[in-house]
Amino acid sequence: MVKDQPVSNHFTSIFTATFILILALAFLFIALLLRETLLAVLILLVLGLVALTRLWSRYGFRHMAFESGFERTRVFPGETIRVDLLAQNNKILPVWLEAGMTADGKGLVSVSQTLETAFLLWFQETRFRFDLLALKRGCFDLGRVQITVSDLFRFFPRERVQKDATDIIIFPKIFPVRPFFLPEHGFFGVPGAKSPVQDPVYILGTRDYQSFTPVRHIHWKASARQDKLKEKVCEPSVQEKILIVVDVDLFFAHEAGDDFERMLEAAASMAVFFEDRGKSVGFMTNAVIKGNRPGFIPLRRNLETLSLILETLARMEMKPEKRMPEMFSDHISVLWGINCIFCSHSMDASIMEMRAFYAGKRIPVKYFVSRPGENEGLPDLVLPIESIFLTQAGQQ
Repeated sequence: MVKDQPVSNHFTSIFTATFILILALAFLFIALLLRETLLAVLILLVLGLVALTRLWSRYGFRHMAFESGFERTRVFPGETIRVDLLAQNNKILPVWLEAGMTADGKGLVSVSQTLETAFLLWFQETRFRFDLLALKRGCFDLGRVQITVSDLFRFFPRERVQKDATDIIIFPKIFPVRPFFLPEHGFFGVPGAKSPVQDPVYILGTRDYQSFTPVRHIHWKASARQDKLKEKVCEPSVQEKILIVVDVDLFFAHEAGDDFERMLEAAASMAVFFEDRGKSVGFMTNAVIKGNRPGFIPLRRNLETLSLILETLARMEMKPEKRMPEMFSDHISVLWGINCIFCSHSMDASIMEMRAFYAGKRIPVKYFVSRPGENEGLPDLVLPIESIFLTQAGQQ
């Protein structure tokens, strides 16, 4: 339970200053000695008011309810998030209420820095609204909500700071990509949906069962739910399947934070580019991912997969969790018939060794690097990452 405490930097009223209270007690003692009834009554009224308001503020948070809601929790840089705070006064005692929101300042900032004020009578409620601006890619906490409750005269305000553990996901920026294409893999040389062979791993959806469809394609769970035979609709095996790989080892070794962010923007832009063209897109990385999310997203063709890829890119940290060959060996069973786009800081001996692995599995690979340097012998395979953008990312 979040505890409340007195506001430390509150401007002290003359009625609440310690020196004035001591002086009032002294005058009360003198008035009683001299039997000055009116003066004694006046001082008692002032002291009683101070005691009453202090008690009022102490019980201000009693039977108060606060609930926050979000317009959305996933945005792109430059977009805003609206946060609603519902405050309910479930008691007879009226209170003054102030609320303000402080973002973490790294990826989110508050659009307005001013506090909002409201006066709540018995069993009333009010709603505060705050706008947060997304600055850069990442996974951030929502921030802190500072709530202040005070008495009728606002002599003794008390505050409570509530932290919200909701993750705010800020995706990488998306830029237009220069069209480039990769070879298709197919059975019998038959392109597209004309292929006689469908891949049961890549399921698009379901439809009513057709009598000529093999029994093994029946979707038994969907049939049981709808009390009607349903069959799986699979993607043709010749569908272009693209795996985007981001290796963070060399970014971490060179402490290349800016290059890392640019590469993630490129990976996100390529994922959107291929998804818009109906390709099956997957993602793999050896980076540490905030929230203990997996570093591999299977190749599928739907918006949910694209959303998972963008969220994984947003949660990535520039720190390796394991070596990239280990990632490939863990998921080698689902990497048949794919094209690979490999993104790294630069080319080194370890990445060159991976070429033999790709060649053995017949996986075509395009390499995009932040720092091309000298890659003799591979002029057509290794490309600078800036080459995929229609315009320079830094100019957007």
